[in-house]
Amino acid sequence: MDMSQQIFSPNHEIAVYLAAIWDGLKDQITPFLSVLYIDDTIYRMLDSHGRRYIARKFMEHTREAVMYCRDGNRGDRHYLGPPRYFIANGGVIHSPDGLEPIWAMNDGLNTRLESVAACQPTVPLKPTKIPRPPNAYILYRKDRHNLVKAANPGITNNEISQILGRAWNQESRDVRQKYKQMSEEIKIALLEKHPDYQYKPRKSSEKRRRTRRSQQAHAILVDANLAAPDDDAVEGHSVTSI
Repeated sequence: MDMSQQIFSPNHEIAVYLAAIWDGLKDQITPFLSVLYIDDTIYRMLDSHGRRYIARKFMEHTREAVMYCRDGNRGDRHYLGPPRYFIANGGVIHSPDGLEPIWAMNDGLNTRLESVAACQPTVPLKPTKIPRPPNAYILYRKDRHNLVKAANPGITNNEISQILGRAWNQESRDVRQKYKQMSEEIKIALLEKHPDYQYKPRKSSEKRRRTRRSQQAHAILVDANLAAPDDDAVEGHSVTSI
């Protein structure tokens, strides 16, 4: 395999991974829905760059700034949507000690945020697709992305991917095994929460469509500069705007 393929492959793999997560979440979108429900398992799989990518994709639907917050009634899910929906009908957002925002109803009722979005569709929504657990390289890259960026001011995401792709190929067996073990633990946790989960390879026609989407996702990863340290929206501490 030539070096250019080795360099491109990890970054392309992450773009495909993020596109797959977005494919699952966007099934919730209807003209009547302005807040996305995100299972905690999926949310925790995303690093800050992945969360910003999902936020930008959802803003193409909302046409306004969005933010993440955790459901204060249930700790196993997060929401993504415009701030005005979180404070409607008595809703409040808490951010204790600067941690991730938590949404709850001010009157103490166990009202769910779904009631905030007006005119929910009468047809049932498709079930949320569960993305494949991240593999060892994706976890390795997530751990080291900010370190490489901090050591190289002005570096692009594409250049970071090249550096980490080469580093991964040269890592010791012990380091690679550590991340393989982490990947396996995430997979086990996902199966405990979703025992019926089973990866189903896509048909050739679907793969061709996904290839086009992953190319678009890759362009967004590079052009949108997802690692910008001054934009904290995907960490849930501020609002992401277009």
